[in-house]
Amino acid sequence: MISEVLSEYVQSFWHLLCEMAPYLLLGFFIAGLLQAFVPRSMFSRHLASGNWRSVVKAALLGIPLPLCSCGVIPTTAALRREGASKGAATSFLIATPQTGIDSIMATYSVMGLAFAIIRPIAALVTSFFGGCLVNRFDADAQCGANSNCAANSTPNTQHSTPTFAQRMKSALEYGFVEMLQDVGKWLFIGLLIAALITVAVPT
Repeated sequence: MISEVLSEYVQSFWHLLCEMAPYLLLGFFIAGLLQAFVPRSMFSRHLASGNWRSVVKAALLGIPLPLCSCGVIPTTAALRREGASKGAATSFLIATPQTGIDSIMATYSVMGLAFAIIRPIAALVTSFFGGCLVNRFDADAQCGANSNCAANSTPNTQHSTPTFAQRMKSALEYGFVEMLQDVGKWLFIGLLIAALITVAVPT
């Protein structure tokens, strides 16, 4: 009996891991690209402040990205490390999984123009309120006031302009080494709990 339950648990864990892996890998890759190709000054200029403008900008950044609720986790963590405020990161975290260019086009083809328009608007509204609530109730919402954000970030600029190959190497190292070290443990714990729920709760 115990061996059967254990076997079912392992199979459930493996199924969840295989199901989530492509989206998580995409999220880590995009996080690496953001770090390597987007100047850090852009994040500090547009997303670091704890006001509603940074929340809206983060939502607009996330809405077109084709990331699901799995892939958005490492990308949001990367935004925080690069200087985005907690409110902006929350807004990105809420908006991105709700929609994307691919899902907007799919919605248009299946349900028509009205729903294709409503979907990103709903993502913008919900992410705006979520981000503003975080900024409102969190006294340390601005990353600029937290020295750890800058201290823990890997510099994405050098004295000489890096080549494309060097940037890609930096992106892969950041996305699949540094970011994986940061959030990998919590993702693994989440998968263990998800597999337990899958086995324990009847369909």
